[in-house]
Amino acid sequence: MTTTETIEFTPYHSAIPSWSGYQYQGKVALNVVLDYILKISPDDYENYRLELEWYEDFCILNGENYVSIHQVKSYKAHNLSEYKDAIWNLLGKTLLNPCGGSYLHSATEIESVESIKKRLNELAPPPAPKATKDPSQLDPPTEPKATKGPPTSPKIKNYSPRDYYDMVKAADAYEEVFTLFSKYTYSDSKSYCPLSELESEIIERIKKYYVQKDIKPTEKQLDVVYHYLLGEVDKHITRRHINEQSDEEVEQVPDRIGFGKIIKVLECNWEEPSEDYVIHQLRNVFHSICENMSEELHHKTTQEQDFERHDDLLRVEEYVSAISELDNSEFFTFCQMVTPHIHIRKANDEAYRDLIPEDGIEVLIYAFYEIKQRMSSNDYKYVVQEQSQNIVYLPTTVKLNAGRIRSEDRLKSTIASNILSNAAIRNNLFEIEVMITDNFNSESLENAAKKYTDIDDESSKINDKITKIKRIRLIDINTAKGELNQ
Repeated sequence: MTTTETIEFTPYHSAIPSWSGYQYQGKVALNVVLDYILKISPDDYENYRLELEWYEDFCILNGENYVSIHQVKSYKAHNLSEYKDAIWNLLGKTLLNPCGGSYLHSATEIESVESIKKRLNELAPPPAPKATKDPSQLDPPTEPKATKGPPTSPKIKNYSPRDYYDMVKAADAYEEVFTLFSKYTYSDSKSYCPLSELESEIIERIKKYYVQKDIKPTEKQLDVVYHYLLGEVDKHITRRHINEQSDEEVEQVPDRIGFGKIIKVLECNWEEPSEDYVIHQLRNVFHSICENMSEELHHKTTQEQDFERHDDLLRVEEYVSAISELDNSEFFTFCQMVTPHIHIRKANDEAYRDLIPEDGIEVLIYAFYEIKQRMSSNDYKYVVQEQSQNIVYLPTTVKLNAGRIRSEDRLKSTIASNILSNAAIRNNLFEIEVMITDNFNSESLENAAKKYTDIDDESSKINDKITKIKRIRLIDINTAKGELNQ
């Protein structure tokens, strides 16, 4: 490793509705970039770039020229009809903007390129869009020009697969464009790659890079580099999706990552994990638990045919999406706040898992699901106005698991005293009147703590903040529903 500087990256994360899709697309793009880095000359690193969610799902450019364009599909389906729109998109765009190759990435095995070429024409053409465009009137995609404002992306123009089908047919170019089409090849000459295997594919390519450089990385270095690279790619993918879904006018410009930035990460010394790395891991654990919880809630709703709860599911997904957009510092504070009985001042490699207890995150997600009062997505709190005052409710991961030996009252006392002595979040707790827990009810933190713990009354007399924190009520989710679902 050649440098030891600190690089600040946005972590790898995804919202519940797109969790698997985001994971797959980001990993596939990173895998392809590493393949190019391994085969091109180091002199060309600065010329090559990864373009995300612009002309295609992602593309590789050399300067302003498209080297390859890529469609990514994480479908479980094997039948060609599920992929035909993606293929026509690739064929049409290859005609509009010649490049070195167009590639389809799939998570499951589908038929060979030869079979696709034969059968694609036998399938019904893609459906015509509502407002059919005359292919002869379609403008080719424009390239970025500094003097003429932001370029227009074909994805933003919403060219449909039918438009590209019509272009290829009108130009009688089917044979021509198919010479540039292929399914991407992974290890063992496979032309598909499940999500579960992509991590090992990427790490193997990172190892090959270090072999070329005669560097022997540790397992920890490989893990840290992998997560940083994935975080950089995912940051751009997420930003593109947010911009495209926004109702606001957003300046549309291509989102590109220079290979030089990827090389910079590869050549940093990551033996000592930074706070950013630890928070990356926190995010991954958090979103993995959220994904599992979302699937469970969807299954529960479907099994019980309780379709009136669809809005509740959407609300959960909305909250998790908002939390995923917090920056590193905000996300770490979120973890500290929703786990207020755990004392962690600083992100570190030994203690980070304590902030994301799996059973505790389930409590948090269930609160999101059951409480219909709208939560502030900016600071993950419920606010109710009561007699001209705001009453602030904080959902938490707090859950009583007393067991056979330790009594419930003793456990309540321990949790309450830990919250009261948590200096890391004291200033934030000053804003809270009520904490929502799984099964912990108490009229105040002070009362719960006093049963088995001595509380310094003198300090509270001279410190209004501590006095206010002592008065925080603790309620379970059912009680919260009664107070907030009105």
